Amino acid sequence: MIFSTVCEYGIRALTHLAAYGESGPVQVKDIAEAEQIPRHFLAKILNQLTYKGLVKASRGPGGGFQLLKSADEIEIGEIIEAIDGFETIRDRCVLGLDACSDKDPCPMHEQWHGVREPFLQQVSTLTLAALGDTILHKRASASDPAAE
Repeated sequence: MIFSTVCEYGIRALTHLAAYGESGPVQVKDIAEAEQIPRHFLAKILNQLTYKGLVKASRGPGGGFQLLKSADEIEIGEIIEAIDGFETIRDRCVLGLDACSDKDPCPMHEQWHGVREPFLQQVSTLTLAALGDTILHKRASASDPAAE
């Protein structure tokens, strides 16, 4: 459990916006269906990300959510910090146990401790544009057997 469920859903939703939201706002129901995220839960997450300045919301017909900046300007670290915060992740047990610390370690505590910072640094600098491109490519390949 590296990221919370909220953070995972937030990253997936914003990746969807990066991949499919360039032409205009995307409705919550469309993101929820495509990414298999509970709709009401997703709406709360996107509202939180609106408050944090990563997306903007439009009401009415044709409304929905859009990225506030271009996808190549938003790093995954911004989403992680906005939802979970890096300190929370640093304190979270990789196995999801409640009691895990240097004094009371889980079986993976030492291994995770050694790779946590390099992992967080690497994943934090990925852009939504890169993730969005990857999703588009993978989904196109999955729907076109000849592409493999």
